[in-house]
Amino acid sequence: MRALPPSACQPLEDALFDDIASVLAKHPDFELCITGHSLGGALSLLLGVRLACARPELKIQVINFGCPKVGDLRFAALVRRTPNLRVHRFVNRRDIVARGPNLGYKYAGHTVVIDATPGVPVVAHKWHSGLSAWSNWSPLRGVVSDHHMDGPLSYIVALRKHSPSQSEHPEPWIRGYREQ
Repeated sequence: MRALPPSACQPLEDALFDDIASVLAKHPDFELCITGHSLGGALSLLLGVRLACARPELKIQVINFGCPKVGDLRFAALVRRTPNLRVHRFVNRRDIVARGPNLGYKYAGHTVVIDATPGVPVVAHKWHSGLSAWSNWSPLRGVVSDHHMDGPLSYIVALRKHSPSQSEHPEPWIRGYREQ
């Protein structure tokens, strides 16, 4: 399978950027939030970076779920130093997709690990700090069933356990980032 050449994607990107510009012209105070799951999470990150670089006056937040690594160390550094871009990757338990690929790829943004199991707290890692592919974050320790958006121990169930409107006894949410 061949990737599309950049010239084939340009009309789509131009149309998308034009639509976003049109909405922002009507609502100049809006902050753009881009989201996705799995491959959609990877695409949300790529779109967020492209928009943040093209529109430095625009605040952009990327929130994705089960997103694999997208770029190399230079890409992760670009995300980190782009002042109008915030990236939060939500990972359910031991989601195998969010743990790979490994060779040559790096995480971009902050990682928030969630779990539907009662009593298991949410843990946020600033710039993915403290999570290593060689120890506690290996794809070999990943689980395919933890990648589902819906189901008994899915992303949605894990997020709902913290919501006062969805849970009789909501559990505490993130209090801060781990910076190891």
